[in-house]
Parts: sequence; C-alpha cells; structure tokens
Amino acid sequence: MGGQMGGLSGTTTVNITLTDVNDNPPRFPQSKLHLISSPVGTAIGSVKATDADTGKNAEVEYRIIDGDGTDMFDIVTQRDTQEGIITVRKPLDYETRRLYTLKVEAENIHVDPRFYYLGPFKDTTIVKISVEDVDEPPVFSRSSYLFEVHEDIELGTIIGTVMARDPDSASSPIR
Repeated sequence: MGGQMGGLSGTTTVNITLTDVNDNPPRFPQSKLHLISSPVGTAIGSVKATDADTGKNAEVEYRIIDGDGTDMFDIVTQRDTQEGIITVRKPLDYETRRLYTLKVEAENIHVDPRFYYLGPFKDTTIVKISVEDVDEPPVFSRSSYLFEVHEDIELGTIIGTVMARDPDSASSPIR
C-alpha cells in the first residue's frame, strides 16, 4: 500500500511550460524624434516602441493619429523588426512649408481581455520632419519668345528681354 512501510511508490517528471501573456504596453524610448524629408515614395526614417512581452504579445501596429502632415506621410509596420517605417506620400516644398509634426501611436495587436485594466496598451511619440531645400531651376514667364531682327542691326543692340523667376527663396537670385 502506498504511503506505508514497504508499500508501493513511484516517481515521475512533470514539465511545466510558462507562456507569456500580454500584460505590458508598448513604450517609445523617446517622446520626440526629428527626421529629414526625402523624395515621394521613399522612407525618411522609422520609429520603434519597445514591449516587455514576447512573441505575438509584443507585436505592435503603428499609425499616424494627428498632426499637420497626416495627408503628406504614411507609416507602415515592419512585422520582422516591429518598426514603423515613415514614408513621404506627397511632394514636399521647402518654400511652402519647412516643418511638419506628426503624432504617431504604437498599439499592441493582441490584447488579452483579462489585462484591460492594465491598459491602455498603446503609447505615442511626436515626430518632427524638416523639409530640405532643393534648388529648383528658374521658371520663365513665357514658354517661348520671338524677336524679329533686321540683318543690318548694329552690333550690341538690345533686341528683346526675357523674364525668369527663381521659385526658391529670395536668397537664391538668378544669374
């Protein structure tokens, strides 16, 4: 009998596997980030929130939730790196606007309802994007000019005038 002297006994090994639950929100390591613009369709930089959870519980989705450049930029979540890649959606013009501000949110994808009380399972950061000045060519006031000249005109005579303007700032005069 088990438990008595001379009784039957046995041993076994029990393996207990602990798995992670999503009980930690993502957190941006910095509250502000500064990036420099680039051409349309290209990446200008990335944001990354850290999450103390592991596996699918650490997966984050990024989105632009506010700011003065929400229609000018996109953000895509890179699944393998868990980064938010910010790209330029529309052409940027230094002479029109030199700085954009975005509010970017990182939110957990898989939230266990048992831990809602620990939430919210998201965080935000401010991204400032500086637009670089790209030298633009002069723009002529007309697409073509026609001047009539007599064949016996004196050398050095002015036969007409063309006008062009520099779309860049006034500090870039046309030479």
